[in-house]
Amino acid sequence: MMIYRVIMKKKFPLQTPQLRIALIALLCAGLMSCAVGPDFKKPDAPKTNSFTREPEALEAAEINPIEADWWKAYGSSQLNALVELALKNNPNVDVAIANLKIAQQNVIAQQGFFFPQVGAGYSALRQNSGATLAPLVNGNTSVYGLQTAQLSVGFTPDIFGGNRRQVESLKSIANAQEYQLAALQITLATNVIAAAVQEAVLREQLGMAKEAVESARLQLEHSKKMADLGYISGVDLANQEAVFAQAAGMVPVIKKMREQALDLLAVLCGQLPTQSLLLPNLDSIHIPAKLPNALPSTLVEQRPDVRIAQEMVRASNAQIGVAIANMIPQFSITGVIGGAASSFTDLLNGANNIWGIAGGIGQPLFAGGTLSARKTAAEAGLEASLAQYRSTVLTAFQNVADTLYAIDNDGKLYQLARDGEIANQKVYTKTLAQFDKGYSSEPGLLAAKQQYLQAKMNAIQAYSVYLGDTAALYQSLGGGWTAAKTNLPQSAQ
Repeated sequence: MMIYRVIMKKKFPLQTPQLRIALIALLCAGLMSCAVGPDFKKPDAPKTNSFTREPEALEAAEINPIEADWWKAYGSSQLNALVELALKNNPNVDVAIANLKIAQQNVIAQQGFFFPQVGAGYSALRQNSGATLAPLVNGNTSVYGLQTAQLSVGFTPDIFGGNRRQVESLKSIANAQEYQLAALQITLATNVIAAAVQEAVLREQLGMAKEAVESARLQLEHSKKMADLGYISGVDLANQEAVFAQAAGMVPVIKKMREQALDLLAVLCGQLPTQSLLLPNLDSIHIPAKLPNALPSTLVEQRPDVRIAQEMVRASNAQIGVAIANMIPQFSITGVIGGAASSFTDLLNGANNIWGIAGGIGQPLFAGGTLSARKTAAEAGLEASLAQYRSTVLTAFQNVADTLYAIDNDGKLYQLARDGEIANQKVYTKTLAQFDKGYSSEPGLLAAKQQYLQAKMNAIQAYSVYLGDTAALYQSLGGGWTAAKTNLPQSAQ
């Protein structure tokens, strides 16, 4: 209003169309102090102090933050290289980056409606009006030409904040795309670790299976000799043949699983299955010295899927304001300045100048219930987003709890399997010593060896499951994306 008073006191005369346009635009801008519709309120986080029913036994007291490159905690340079290769080459990452750029540019495009739309036009006309009609321009001939050049400025002031709500909604979608990219990267790193560990386990197990087959073959040959001499029955020989067949059958099964793990790992890294990768050995992948831990109150700030759900609530909330803004008056301002003459050279003649300014207001009166239905739909969309947010949060807490229980129990199973391996190794070592001294038979030695190999395979498998649980814990707690720098432009922050 101060600008209006200054102009009305004739400190600046209202003699030019440009000044009139500026006055109306400034007055409208002064009205744009609020936006219709409800303001966004961040959903409440669950009020709990633990993830599990037995927090004292399963949850660490010390809070260990997650580094951005959290996979390095496993201490394997080959594993690090595989994860970084996947993050760089996996095509799904490129898709997510492209979707993020689309969302960011949509924000910038919508922000353009805050500014006047300026256009330029030029037209040339040559016409014969005939002898009956009077000439439309000065002259004595019915044939004439008309040159028109103009600059137009159109502005729709966002008085009630409909466009601001639309920009708010699009910003939320852009933020959600950023979190989607982060979630994809965390999942990709977890899958690479799981595939690399599985391949390393199967590689170890394949060697042990082949060794077990050789042991079973030797035992079968010994049984055949014993059967020929009449020391064992045909049933005993058949049982040993079944043992050999079972042991031999494990080799192609493990080999198939390993080849499929290699194919999966190659594709995760953006490579063809025919391309070779530098693979880590199982003994080079170590359980992290300190597993990550976080407070339940901060989980909603760390998990990308929860942040995505929160941004969807914000976007749905803003759409209510957009729907309300479409139900109330809309203002518009249009200004035109230019020239019109019968020849191009006369366009710059001051006598041929043309200008115009127009202001408009439109109020929907009847739309067959369309506008109210859209508002109701936007309100229902907010309810759905809030429900989806609650569901996502519950799932996040479930993931953490499931992983903590898995780590606890699979850790115990691994320790038991490791104890079984050590015990069977002692049996095999003592049996071998007895065999060397002639106190044990060859079948007894071979049986002890097969039992030891099976226990070792079980321990390796239990170790891989436990490693997978630790990677799942990193993922369930939200990975390390919060520590990384984002490349969002200011328009999408």
